[in-house]
Amino acid sequence: MRKNKIKYIFLIVGAVCFSYMIYSFGIDNILKNFIKVGWYFIPIVGTWVFVYLCNAIAWRFIINEPEIPFVNILSVTISGYSLNYMTPFFHLGGEPYRIMVLKDFLGTTRAISVTISYLMLHFLSSFLIWITAVIIILFLMPLSILSYCFFSLSLLIFGYVVFLFIKGYKNGVTKFFASFLVKLPLLNKFESEVENKEAILNDIDKNTRELYQFRKQSFLAANFFEYLSRVITTFEFYFILKAVGFNPTLLEAFIINAGLGLIANMFFIVPFELGVKEGGLYAVLGFLNYTPSMGIFVAIVNRLRELFWILVGLLLILLTKNKSQNKKIKNIIYDESNIV
Repeated sequence: MRKNKIKYIFLIVGAVCFSYMIYSFGIDNILKNFIKVGWYFIPIVGTWVFVYLCNAIAWRFIINEPEIPFVNILSVTISGYSLNYMTPFFHLGGEPYRIMVLKDFLGTTRAISVTISYLMLHFLSSFLIWITAVIIILFLMPLSILSYCFFSLSLLIFGYVVFLFIKGYKNGVTKFFASFLVKLPLLNKFESEVENKEAILNDIDKNTRELYQFRKQSFLAANFFEYLSRVITTFEFYFILKAVGFNPTLLEAFIINAGLGLIANMFFIVPFELGVKEGGLYAVLGFLNYTPSMGIFVAIVNRLRELFWILVGLLLILLTKNKSQNKKIKNIIYDESNIV
């Protein structure tokens, strides 16, 4: 019963945010741009079918639980990302929902650990995509000396961050991150609570380390599919530009995709990325010698695609069946009162 209430809270909050986004866009504006894109909206939206399939496959390798139907993992993946789109800051609103659904199969501790592992993998794939884009720019595009130095420095920074992610998989990051947070102003009052939950945090880190240390093939496979999902999103921008008469190359679309992702993550604190996408696309399209003002149109179509999948995700939450699962699991199942 409690889980049903939580699920409907997610659904109600999501519906309110979805309605606000529709209101802020304006129905007339949505219809006008939808008509302008025409039939290209089908492949733009359809691209994300394959993106979410790759995301779900990557997460399945991390979860490593054959008894969980793949369709369940795919459904939670789509719903989780839908909630992330509607989260004003950090875009992590879908993670509690993922944990809530998975804990019936895996127990609370392991549900948290596989969610954290996938989140780390998701961030890692971003840096790998940015590294790929920088290498393409350095070797295939004419650059000034200043630009060459800037992208070379960026390559070194991204490479170092990837090293830190690998180190995090080796050593675990949950306890370290929790200890860091409670030292910040306004959060230091929770320091004693974190100390009391040290055993749970150690257990979560143990599960996170297990993926890299003892299931290296699964780790590499998950990375491959998550990276592939990022590559596939390139086609969204390819089809958007085709819809307005441009003839982009896939490499250009890839750089637009990577550049927008980098800028959006740099300004993650901006609520709903308002103005960030538009400004980011303005800059990236200008860098590629496209009409910079086209960035506004591309951003609007990108948001229309998000709205479509938000609606799908909310419907999946509504349709999710809440059947209790009596599964034998390898890890200790902690009571909900043990959640940090």
